[in-house]
Amino acid sequence: MGAAVLSDALNGMKAALAAALPARVVTRDLKNFDQRKDAELQAGVLTLVAAREFGYANHRGREADMGRLSLAIVGQIKLPGKPAPSTVEDAEFAFAAEVKTFLAGALPVSDALLLETRFSGQLEAPYGWFAMDVEVRP
Repeated sequence: MGAAVLSDALNGMKAALAAALPARVVTRDLKNFDQRKDAELQAGVLTLVAAREFGYANHRGREADMGRLSLAIVGQIKLPGKPAPSTVEDAEFAFAAEVKTFLAGALPVSDALLLETRFSGQLEAPYGWFAMDVEVRP
């Protein structure tokens, strides 16, 4: 796939997520917690990051065509005060559930398949995060 197709797929997903989850911050720029404003983190930040492209057709005349994009959707949050680690974990679950609902609806790409979701494991309270591996067909 050409660079424009990949960028268009990511930008389309970004715009659709921002429209579906207007209370969240949606971006394509992955940053560490300390590089984000507290207000953004308390709202919840979703970042879309391309991981790899694969699964090409690779038959004569369609070389490196019709591939799929492996996409990471990273959610970052910060709860105010001194929340229990399990409270942060519950907030991660609720935030991830919003993205799952989005992925089950109408999408700006041909297909998106959620493969896996990893959570912070309560390691960074009051910060929390999740990372979803999503396979996208632009």
